Amino acid sequence: MVKHDLASQARRFAARTSDLLNGTITNGIRVSSLTTSAGLATVGAGVGKQGSNAEPVPLAPAGGKALVYLYLAHYCVLDPEGVYLAMKQSTLNLYTSAEMNDDELILGLDYVREPTNQFPGSHIHVSGQRDDLDAIYLGDERKSRKLRDFHLPVGGRRFRPTLEDLIEFTITEEMVKPREGWRDVVDEHRTRWTQVQIKAATRRNQSDAAAALTEAGWTVAPPPAP
Repeated sequence: MVKHDLASQARRFAARTSDLLNGTITNGIRVSSLTTSAGLATVGAGVGKQGSNAEPVPLAPAGGKALVYLYLAHYCVLDPEGVYLAMKQSTLNLYTSAEMNDDELILGLDYVREPTNQFPGSHIHVSGQRDDLDAIYLGDERKSRKLRDFHLPVGGRRFRPTLEDLIEFTITEEMVKPREGWRDVVDEHRTRWTQVQIKAATRRNQSDAAAALTEAGWTVAPPPAP
């Protein structure tokens, strides 16, 4: 099987992310990528200028002072076959300032492909005040627990919340003023995301995919034996 280039795929992914943001809630933001010799590509705003640290993105497409900031950081590898871009870890956070303090978090979407702890790989964080959470915390590593400490599960590897969902959230909740035609841009990118995930799920569940197509009237034959 021919191996594809991680760096070029990461650059294309960064360019599509720039197009999505600039077609909806930003103006002139450039999302870039940086690929290391260890086979890890980092994608985010400001990546490459001063290393692999991403910068917060002000959400003010029409000019003026931004009231919401997006922190976007994707860490990508090639899939086990060395062909397609795969997400190893990603963070999509909304803050009320560029300082991104914990108490300024509005909503955070986190994904870890292979979790190393007990928490779900795809989860969200929200910030808020709850004085009764300490009473239901049975662990022994923390003295207290805030609402943002919870890892709220939101699906698995394939069909988790996306940047398109987060963009739509900021618009429909009237946190930002979108660009004209934003919904068409979101729909286009969301369709592409769904297609990519369907193909990935099919590759990992070929027998199930073949059975579903057969039930739908397709004629499906297995590949020749190696």
